Amino acid sequence: MSGIASGFGRFVRYYIDREPVVVLSCTIGAVAVGLPLVVVPIRRSMGLPTEQYDGPIVPETLLKSRGHLEDKQ
Repeated sequence: MSGIASGFGRFVRYYIDREPVVVLSCTIGAVAVGLPLVVVPIRRSMGLPTEQYDGPIVPETLLKSRGHLEDKQ
């Protein structure tokens, strides 16, 4: 397993030396994709709103008034 890790490390060092902008762009993209996976649970644990991630909480009375909860017969 250490052979794979050292080979990957050499590849990354080589690629950083040859194409630093590409490596930085991929790193920024990976961080941007991972942030919602980390930030949303932290916001929930702190009691902060997360409607922009989950969608708004629609009251049940509003759902009934729009006919979403009526029996379909």
